[in-house]
Amino acid sequence: MDQVKIGNFLKKLRKEKGITQEQLAEILNVSGRTVSRWETGNNMPDISILVDIADFYDISIPEIISGERKSEIMNEKERKIAKTMSDYATTEKEKIFKEMKLQSVMGVCALVL
Repeated sequence: MDQVKIGNFLKKLRKEKGITQEQLAEILNVSGRTVSRWETGNNMPDISILVDIADFYDISIPEIISGERKSEIMNEKERKIAKTMSDYATTEKEKIFKEMKLQSVMGVCALVL
């Protein structure tokens, strides 16, 4: 668990809402210093506060713990899948071209004989 990443994510979410640390602290019934510590990665919110944070930002607790939105995680997975498929397709093309080259050489040799 990367506390700094989580802190940056929490800060990003707060800024998207257009509120200050003090305003968020008041909403969550904690101190402004507590919010600051979360956002710098020095401390993590208590599990009971995580529920309130998730509700406030309309995200899931696993998204908070991972430090990114699910859509960002999915995009990374999709990129990995696309790269794997691309690599596979390239390998298959190379196999087909080698086979065609071999058959062409064999065909020319058969004509010469």
